[in-house]
Amino acid sequence: MSKISLCMITKNEEQFLKQCLDSIKDLVDEIILVDTGSTDKTKEIAKNYNAKIFDFKWIDDFSAARNESLKHATSDWILVLDADETISKKDHKNIKKVIKEDKFPVVSFNQRHYTNDQKPTLISSKDDPYKESQEFKGYTETQILRLFKNNCDLEFEGKIHETIAGKMQKLNLKFTKTDIPIHHYQFLKPKTKQKDKQIKYLNLLLEKEKQDPENLKNLHDLAITYLQQQNLEKAFEYFKKIHEKDKELLEPYLGMGMILGKSGQTKKAAVLFSAALEKKTTKTIEASANINQIKNTVWFNLALIYNSLNQKEKSKKIFTALLKTNLKPLAEKQLQKLEGQ
Repeated sequence: MSKISLCMITKNEEQFLKQCLDSIKDLVDEIILVDTGSTDKTKEIAKNYNAKIFDFKWIDDFSAARNESLKHATSDWILVLDADETISKKDHKNIKKVIKEDKFPVVSFNQRHYTNDQKPTLISSKDDPYKESQEFKGYTETQILRLFKNNCDLEFEGKIHETIAGKMQKLNLKFTKTDIPIHHYQFLKPKTKQKDKQIKYLNLLLEKEKQDPENLKNLHDLAITYLQQQNLEKAFEYFKKIHEKDKELLEPYLGMGMILGKSGQTKKAAVLFSAALEKKTTKTIEASANINQIKNTVWFNLALIYNSLNQKEKSKKIFTALLKTNLKPLAEKQLQKLEGQ
């Protein structure tokens, strides 16, 4: 059976590290932990799991730290997690099955971002089979590349929001998509810590923009960061920059449309969403992104706009069609609301 190395980078993660390592201790064969300057009990906790710990001087570059962890991995496969993430023990067998099948050298997961904020795009935790979700009202999902073969020259790129996607494309490596969730608890961190992290990320992204102003992923990360900070004007500015550089990408249509919708400019939002859906493109900013999921998200947001414009039948028709897609839980929730109106 192929072996797995868990590769992590940490700094002051005593709040989450134990639950992370508890969740995978029976799945992985070795734990590689690269620490960038912890002053709490992070390394002490890691030692209890026989982790191989390596100190690494922080140089404002997440990829550099990630790649340092990869250097020390000795197993056939590498699993990458953050301290505020877990994998359900009932999914261990599913991961081992994917590795045994060995169809592709890279594997993607569904990263679930749990929150108690009320959002129309939140997948409800009610009746969810995973106990990890039960203390939250719901979650959002993103596809993420976190499992890959060792010794195939893959490495992370990007000082911030680091990814193997670019290197994977250069090497012409394919990936297999799974529905296995990675449970992400970022929003349990104190608000001050979340805010400090956002500021740190923003500064790194702005520095990257100066060095590489044509990097669409970095521009998209900036747009999303500003969106998270509720700075709608700056977020719109960056989505527009991406759109001007490549009008075939759907992500800027989606981003600009959502911002217009939030700002009450619903008719303009509907025009943008409709324009996106007329595109025949298969291009995405992220290599791991699924174009059909992006299109479904555009459809979902268009249905929300129709509902706000009191065009209930149009809205209901779209939500009904989305019952056959990955957005089924969200569509069901909206249909229930429509029936109650």
